[in-house]
Amino acid sequence: MDTYFFIPGTKLHKIKAIEELNVSSVIIDLEDAVKESNRREIVESLVADISLKQHYIRIPLYNFEEQLDFRTLEELLPAGFKKFVFPKLNSIQDFETALEIFKNSDIQIILLVETPLFFIQVQEVITKYKHYFSGIGIGSHDFMSVVGGIHTLQNIEYIRQHILYLARAFEIKAIDIASMELQNQDLFEKEIIDGFQKGYDAKFFIHPWQMQVYESINFYTEKEYHWALRIQEELQHVGNQNEFNPVVINGQIIERPHLNRMKKILKYYKQ
Repeated sequence: MDTYFFIPGTKLHKIKAIEELNVSSVIIDLEDAVKESNRREIVESLVADISLKQHYIRIPLYNFEEQLDFRTLEELLPAGFKKFVFPKLNSIQDFETALEIFKNSDIQIILLVETPLFFIQVQEVITKYKHYFSGIGIGSHDFMSVVGGIHTLQNIEYIRQHILYLARAFEIKAIDIASMELQNQDLFEKEIIDGFQKGYDAKFFIHPWQMQVYESINFYTEKEYHWALRIQEELQHVGNQNEFNPVVINGQIIERPHLNRMKKILKYYKQ
């Protein structure tokens, strides 16, 4: 799984340390993690540092009166920022209003689904505007706050599965939920492995301890590695996966669809 690490915009000086954790992508958070009174100074710091343009920016799309407010986006786009996380969108209409600002820009957007209405409408958004999106995830704590329920894996199971399948259907990256857990390693490991086994491509992280837990997990066993090597040997015999016929390995019938899992396992161990 890839790792997307949120860092508050007030802690830009710590980005180097976060990069040293070997995260896949850094997301600079200008929304929930930043007071409105600090945002102006942070945006100026972003614009002044060309090295920060490689990172995603989670931008506020509404002001504290819940009205659409695109000032941050309008300042960062001309400065050369191309990668954004769009949080808390209330509706497709709000997205299309924002679209008027960036429709002629070559940008990459991660959609963060955090409201029930946008959850219902997000398939239409991706269908119409797929080329803008590099990924989709769920702001599950915000979502459950709006719903009025308790945040548990069981309670968010439906939305996690739906977003995963939607990402697969449109071939964009599926990014699993961020966790507020900073102490219970067993609980956090369970959450990571659950997302991995569902098929998620990536996960959001918010603290270095979480990255340490992630790095300690063996996602595939040695038995699975040798299973993948056996399939690779069979594939090498025919030379082309289109010529791959079903074979029996360790009492299991292996067909062409198993080749994708084989490749993932071998890629993991190579890394």
